[in-house]
Amino acid sequence: MQPAFCQELIYNANESYVMHDSIVKSRWDWGGIISDYSFRHMSEFFPVAIIECPAESRVLHSLPRNYISQIKIKPQADSSQTNGSITFEKYLQSIHLSSIIILHKDTILFEKYYGMLPGELHTLQSVSKVITSTLIAQLENEKKIDIIKPVETYLTELTGTDWQGISVKNILDMKSGIEGAEVIPGTHPFTDPKNTHYQFEAALGVVPKTAETPLSIYKYIASLKRAWKQGEKTEYNSINTFVLGWIVEKITGKKYADIVADMIWKPIGASSNAYVCISNNGSPCCNAGISTTLKDLARFGLLFTNGDIKQRKERIISYGQINKIQQTGESGYQWDEAEVGGGMLKTGFGGQGIYVNPQKNIVIAYFNFVNDDWKDVEMLPILKQVEKVMLEKEKY
Repeated sequence: MQPAFCQELIYNANESYVMHDSIVKSRWDWGGIISDYSFRHMSEFFPVAIIECPAESRVLHSLPRNYISQIKIKPQADSSQTNGSITFEKYLQSIHLSSIIILHKDTILFEKYYGMLPGELHTLQSVSKVITSTLIAQLENEKKIDIIKPVETYLTELTGTDWQGISVKNILDMKSGIEGAEVIPGTHPFTDPKNTHYQFEAALGVVPKTAETPLSIYKYIASLKRAWKQGEKTEYNSINTFVLGWIVEKITGKKYADIVADMIWKPIGASSNAYVCISNNGSPCCNAGISTTLKDLARFGLLFTNGDIKQRKERIISYGQINKIQQTGESGYQWDEAEVGGGMLKTGFGGQGIYVNPQKNIVIAYFNFVNDDWKDVEMLPILKQVEKVMLEKEKY
């Protein structure tokens, strides 16, 4: 099968101008080749704040396992490959994945770049959420926040609003009950200017502004109403993540990019600076705006493995927090899916993802498969099939 389009490894100057012109006439998130370009060059379209890396990076050793590319997997029924099995690498090529890396502890077992360069910074989209939630987790371990307390304990600006009384934990686990959810059937949160979520993103500058777009995203968030009782159900809402970032800035007194640098990027030994998109007045898109290299995303994933947790003496992530994520199963600490004693997955719009098996010290990170119609591809069943073979061969 031929992919819908072929991702270019390098764009020349003229092609870059054409991409910019096309994005001005449409949108950066329209899919296809337009989004292949924008996802790899977000800093060309938005203001950004730099997340600085340390002077020395964490060494990742390389011990390629050639068998991984040849693992036979059975794709999902809604993919293009429905008859029998296909090798893992051929499947990745069939969905035109940009890149993927598999680590065991600090050793690279599999690494491929099909549609980007190894040093490129690629958008994480909603994978950014677990970077923000990790800041909360670390503050929790440092006894600087009690997530059981109501949000106004840390954000006095939300006193007297519908946010008052909502625990930080329910915000952390996507159970705040505040309006603005992105998954309500029949709504169009990314394209309908009347939608609460659309105006949230417009205030951040990531979608076109309208006459109704609020000047202050903080006042806008404070004006939002409860759609249901907190803790009643889980519903995906990026506004929750933005509030977590706001809390972190308030507690530390620092800007979001500097906090990520000090509390995550430098401790993980990132090899490259990252960046986060910001609004025109400096508000961080901490829910979806971070761009990193693939290797640094994998280094971040190692924070959630038992080996790193033990070595760091639970200062950043604790065993208890891993247990809570796995017990919650859905949206615990903003992770999408998790199972007790097994893997944890966080994905992002357009096909980014990070998978961690804490107990087996396995990390898999990958960047997007940009389809013209944003047809989703369920990577978790594929990754589990690959992991199963790895565990049988390696005896981790």
